[in-house]
Amino acid sequence: MKFFTKSVVLSSVLLYGLLSPVLAHAAPASSDKVVKVQVNSELLSFPEAQPLLDSTHVLQVPVRTVSAKLGYEAQWKPVQANAVEVTIHNSETSFTFITGQTNATINGKQITLASTPQLINGTVYIPFRVLADSLQIRIQWDESNRIAILDEDGQYHAPAWYAPTFQKVIEGNATAYTGSSEENGGYANLDYFGNPLQVGTISVNPTVIPLGAKVYVEGYDYDGLPTGGMYATAADTGSAIKGNKIDIYVPGNKTKALQFGVQQVKIYVLK
Repeated sequence: MKFFTKSVVLSSVLLYGLLSPVLAHAAPASSDKVVKVQVNSELLSFPEAQPLLDSTHVLQVPVRTVSAKLGYEAQWKPVQANAVEVTIHNSETSFTFITGQTNATINGKQITLASTPQLINGTVYIPFRVLADSLQIRIQWDESNRIAILDEDGQYHAPAWYAPTFQKVIEGNATAYTGSSEENGGYANLDYFGNPLQVGTISVNPTVIPLGAKVYVEGYDYDGLPTGGMYATAADTGSAIKGNKIDIYVPGNKTKALQFGVQQVKIYVLK
């Protein structure tokens, strides 16, 4: 948005302490313990609650998002004040469990879970390893990029996201803009350098992020941008971009771009 003249190698060895089930109450993870979740070759986006590591470093995942990606329908039923019965099912498998309990059923057969599903801040979490074992899905752990992978199709998969090498990390806000002339100082569909705008172009405050810098942006949620995060180039600027704020180019019209609103993002300035 402008108001001026434009001039892995995949590791298949699981970190057992991370993925193995342990009886422990889950607590929110700190920012340096973020783990991403991937199903087959697709990195999952969690629009509400995020995966987290509990106090014993066991990965807990929100049931709704993961089960939906695996092709399971989910049904919830409160059974007491602080417990929820959850059934996830498809045409072949029905898996029922209750938060706070290790008793569960698979296709009507009683089983005992190795650790306990949790209800945390209104979201049902289940240990990643417990979910995979119960549904008989092979898992991988990519240590370099901190991605837990569910091989639902039975094949091994490379990570869908690679941890960038970066100079600094900026916690900031993002808005969206289009290629319209009114948003680009009269220069439709062109960035600051006169190049065509494209997905991966961002407008920046040059005193915070230098023009021409390569970055990785994550934390946004918008149909039309890559899911989970994207590499981008600081190729634009504008008088409205101040402080730790970026403006992300999005395809389409201004009306749709306004639906982006203001979102909190994390920006990795790459080396």
